[in-house]
Amino acid sequence: MLKNYLKIAWRNLIHNKVYSLINMMGLAIGLTTCTLISLYIIDEMSYDKHHSAVDRIYRIAYETKGEKWVAAAGPVAGGLKKDFPEVEQVTRLLRMPGIDKFLLKYEQEQKKFYEINGYYVDSTFFQIFDYHFKYGDKKTALNQPNSIIISEQVAAKLFGNIDPVDKIIKVVLPFGENNYTAKGVFETRNKSHIPAHLLLSMNNNDVGQWVKGQTNWATNSIFHTYVKLAEGSNAETFESKLTGFLAKNGAQDMKELGFSKNLFVQPLKDIYLHSNYDFEISPNGNIRYLYIFGSVAAFLLLIACINFVNLSTARSEKRAKEVGVRKVIGAFKSALIGQFLGESLLLSFLALLISYLSIQLLIPVFGQITNKNLSLSEHPEIFGWLFVLTLLTGLLSGFYPALYLSSFAPISALKGKLRTNISAVIIRKGLVVFQFTMSMILILGSMLISRQMNYLSNQNLGFNKNQKIILPLQSAESANNYKILKNDLENNSQILSSAKGSTYPGIENIQDMLFYGEGKSKSESVDISTANIEDDYLKALGIKLLQGRGFSKEFTSDSNAVVLNEVAIKKLGYKVEDAIGKKIYFEIENRKFDMNIIGVVKNYHFEGLQQNIKPLALTIAPVFSSASSYLILNVKTNDYEKLISKIEKSWKQINPNSPFEYSFLDKDFQKNYEKEERTSKLISYFAFIGIFIACLGLFGLATFTAEQRIKEIGVRKVLGASVFGIVSLLSRDFLKLIFVAILIASPMSWWAMNKWLANFAYKTEISWSIFVVAGFMLIIMSLLTIGYQTIKAALMNPVKSLRSE
Repeated sequence: MLKNYLKIAWRNLIHNKVYSLINMMGLAIGLTTCTLISLYIIDEMSYDKHHSAVDRIYRIAYETKGEKWVAAAGPVAGGLKKDFPEVEQVTRLLRMPGIDKFLLKYEQEQKKFYEINGYYVDSTFFQIFDYHFKYGDKKTALNQPNSIIISEQVAAKLFGNIDPVDKIIKVVLPFGENNYTAKGVFETRNKSHIPAHLLLSMNNNDVGQWVKGQTNWATNSIFHTYVKLAEGSNAETFESKLTGFLAKNGAQDMKELGFSKNLFVQPLKDIYLHSNYDFEISPNGNIRYLYIFGSVAAFLLLIACINFVNLSTARSEKRAKEVGVRKVIGAFKSALIGQFLGESLLLSFLALLISYLSIQLLIPVFGQITNKNLSLSEHPEIFGWLFVLTLLTGLLSGFYPALYLSSFAPISALKGKLRTNISAVIIRKGLVVFQFTMSMILILGSMLISRQMNYLSNQNLGFNKNQKIILPLQSAESANNYKILKNDLENNSQILSSAKGSTYPGIENIQDMLFYGEGKSKSESVDISTANIEDDYLKALGIKLLQGRGFSKEFTSDSNAVVLNEVAIKKLGYKVEDAIGKKIYFEIENRKFDMNIIGVVKNYHFEGLQQNIKPLALTIAPVFSSASSYLILNVKTNDYEKLISKIEKSWKQINPNSPFEYSFLDKDFQKNYEKEERTSKLISYFAFIGIFIACLGLFGLATFTAEQRIKEIGVRKVLGASVFGIVSLLSRDFLKLIFVAILIASPMSWWAMNKWLANFAYKTEISWSIFVVAGFMLIIMSLLTIGYQTIKAALMNPVKSLRSE
């Protein structure tokens, strides 16, 4: 019986090549897209799941004045271990502000290069987190001062394939260089919110003494603090005790600074997808995007299934006599349902073969778009998911047609007098409306995200981001020699100006200070971001002065001066027009200091446009100096390759022991929108795929409708109907459904787009024109899809179509 069913199913596929091809292509595209998106989602959800105690590990974060910060002050970890018996172990990770690259040297082989993602960690780090070591012993790896653990990729670059344990690596930073002993090499096969390439012992000769001096509970909250709770401990109960814990240990420190904090815990397994707060270790994922992509995957597959349902029910008359004969000779309804479901399953598994080949071809491309190294072998569970997905697709797409076809009365079916099933027609039209509603939503989503990206790219940032070359001064040598380099470079006529700064617009800057204005107390302090700059900083970046002046070597008092932006001036209680000459105050270790306001700059975006402009203080005061610094070159050239070659030559002459690196400010700023740009690309591709699958189904229905009404068209032509009139007649019913889809999709899209735009402080407007353009696009694509069949039917010779009568 099964063999017979398969034979009939295969004959039906071959006999109806066009419809089988439409269904197979739609299902294959739907399965391919769904699988690729599922692979991306599985990969995103796999972060930090490999740790054996993942359900007991939590990160300590805090909230103050409505803002959340994911690191804690230095003494918090020790206090937690001391005060809470349920805390089995604690550890800290230090991401030094401004130190985004470590210069590594292996002098024996004369190898040197910059490496990113280096972190200082406590000796207890591997007692909480599970890392697989290729070389070394993780139990003792961090016991000795100046120990360094490196990833297998870094080990390969420095040492090749040999065991590097106990070899000396020189680590060069802006504040000095120190020898570290390699104590282990870890594998990077597992995904983590800590994308470490280097792990350096917190007990060391560079920042070790500074770390030991961090005993204040209110300041320098830059230690990512993790706890492992004992078996059976309740995280909510533990969290509820943190308020009392902080009040007991840190109340005095916070009182002196005039603010308060509330500690809270973050489960390790939730950090990557649910935490997007200030001072994350690295950019995390976003669970909302997974919901969006998961929904899109489901809708695309559903659109493909709808094609199968619609074409199967629309062509029901073609198989009515087959159903009648089978029922007359004794076939039960369940057997007929089984046969038709078998046909849909056969079609689905044929689509799976095409889909599997497509997935293998498209994974590298999809990986490039999503910025991920995806592979089926890395997530073998995807094969089971793909099989189940195919099975569900076959059952879902075949169930209603099987039920519908098997319900025909045998006598009516054999006589060819089947009544038109109104409910089936309504369902078919409803499914077409659903397909194009989803397509319209995807088109609108793609257009709006693209418009928002253009808005962000073209927004006036308040400074000139173009033709700015950034030279990171990441070693002590380059930091000490920057003036020599600056003077040498400014001899080049293509370099208009240059300036050093501890930061520049578009990159993270966590340096801040609590300031308060004249006539105010410490309790009224305003948290203001600070940047340590050089005299020509404003000129090099084209930042506009509203009042006063910038810094100048002619004024020795500028070492105690500050230039503020408009937001800072207003928050401190001053007015822009009369702020010059006023003082602002700050306190360090109970000592009060003051600074003179010498200038006010127009607000400019020193962070991405997801954020509102925050208060900013620019100063040359040594007290605000930073470990990091950058040389900003304002250039004018049409030949960047030649100019950069000259800059590199000067660099190597002045800094022979520091590798040359550079970036462009505009590209660095654009990195703030990488996630949004990836989303924009993906949604655009998905919109195209959704429309293509929906149009495949529409093409099939148009073909069937033209076949079904061929004699009617012949009669109309004999009676004098024009080609245009016949095309209009055949297209009208489909266009009505498209218009309904547009009307349903528009308010749904408007709501969804507003929700997405809420993530941006600065955003484009949702105008009526975007709905008109999207609707027009959908109508044109639909007309092009059905146009071929309708025009072909309208041009057919009526003699041929009426011959059988």
